[in-house]
Amino acid sequence: MKFGIFIYEPETVEGFDLQFYRLKPERGIVGTPAENMYTNIACFGDNRTVSQHPDWVSISKDGPALRTNKKYNFRWDILCPTNKEYLSYILDLVGDVSQKTQGVSLSSMHFADHGFCICKRCVEEHKKSGLDWYEWRKQVVTEFIKNARERVKRKFLVGLLPDPVMSYQRFGIDFDSLAKYAEAFVVPHFSKSYATPWYFETSARAFKNILKKPVYINLYVYGPGDKPNEVPTVRDLLITAVRVARTGVDGILFLTETAERIKAFQKAAVKEVKLREELEGCGGKPVLDLIDKWETMI
Repeated sequence: MKFGIFIYEPETVEGFDLQFYRLKPERGIVGTPAENMYTNIACFGDNRTVSQHPDWVSISKDGPALRTNKKYNFRWDILCPTNKEYLSYILDLVGDVSQKTQGVSLSSMHFADHGFCICKRCVEEHKKSGLDWYEWRKQVVTEFIKNARERVKRKFLVGLLPDPVMSYQRFGIDFDSLAKYAEAFVVPHFSKSYATPWYFETSARAFKNILKKPVYINLYVYGPGDKPNEVPTVRDLLITAVRVARTGVDGILFLTETAERIKAFQKAAVKEVKLREELEGCGGKPVLDLIDKWETMI
């Protein structure tokens, strides 16, 4: 099992196998590629571009894919995935950074949710395709991933959303179709409270059973703008990580705002001596071995 960080700054942290830099998060601001890290790019989730081109936002009968739309649970603003100008931009970005970094991970690479997109262009393209609604949306998403894969000469990972049942109907995501191009999948299981670890274990087990490529589960440590009382406790995070590890997934990533935040998490995990003893024999030995490794470094 491999472990990694999913970080908002281009700085590596000792004690991890994989280092992902969020070069372009959903805020839309693009950083500078780090050659010794993997690059994560949020594709159609892009607050900045939507603010600059409001007519590019994805549309449904229940309104646009904006954070202000209370009929959905959007954490960012989302662009229509058939906009040719934006597609050209994002694919060029993918191709450029793939030549400068260890590999590329794509997030937000799908339709916004059920009912999207019914802009004039999407309605016309759907009609011309001759496909039913769901199959056309699958084709759009899969074709985008195929085109991105052709531009990436190194490792290529695809980020999903944590819905193992309805991703096809909601987002146009067909797991088997994407597995033809992805070398691995990253599935975020973000929460500011991991007080119910059985839920995350169940979801991780489902994805490991369904997906035909390696599965990395992404857990939440400390995000941008968070306050200390708003993030998961170290205890709950460690219990959840152990429970996720025993599902047989291929790796666990930890999302963090900065290198200092993840280093603080490492130190706090090492101090949880009693909890680590309690977790012995629970089936998540790789996580406990990881903390033992951190203990020799700190």
